[in-house]
Amino acid sequence: MSSIKRPSYLRIDALKELGNIGAAHAVNGLSQLCSQRVDISVTNADIIPLQVIYTLFNGPESMVSVVYIEGYSEEFRSMMFLIFPHPESLKLVGLITGKPVQGEHLSDEYSLSVLKEVGNIMCGCYLNTLATFLKTNIMHSVPQISHDMLGAVMDSILVDLSLESDYALVLETAFTMSNDMCKGFLFFVPTTESLEVIFSAIGVD
Repeated sequence: MSSIKRPSYLRIDALKELGNIGAAHAVNGLSQLCSQRVDISVTNADIIPLQVIYTLFNGPESMVSVVYIEGYSEEFRSMMFLIFPHPESLKLVGLITGKPVQGEHLSDEYSLSVLKEVGNIMCGCYLNTLATFLKTNIMHSVPQISHDMLGAVMDSILVDLSLESDYALVLETAFTMSNDMCKGFLFFVPTTESLEVIFSAIGVD
């Protein structure tokens, strides 16, 4: 385990505010994608150890849809994950397309591409917001999507990245369309050094 300490509430509030700014920027992109007004709000924010991510769902065997992007620059490296529990991913695709998803699985390419674009917009806007505060250009990878058990997805991604981090910022995010709402979880997983770069840039001790 690294020597990183859990950030103070002041730091968590600062990261939540960055999340709110990123969500505000994502509204236009998602509204265009959905051809209707989409409201996005960060309903809760916290810093949690990576190993307890599973407690936010129904354990490592719970079925989820995960969109993930790597962000990086000379002094910065992180992963962004947008994770929807299976029922919420079905609901979101139905709200966006205007058609209920048939069956209990997201197996068709169109449904997966819809979720991938939602993740691309959300993660991209958060990384762009960070880039503005850091006054640097953060590059990011092409978004990828997995629909599987949470444990299998996260283990595969984090092992492949060998990301040196013990903590994740989790932003519980609500998407509201046509007076209906679904929730997902936006995870920001920076390296320990990258987290300190962020706090230094936004002036939070």
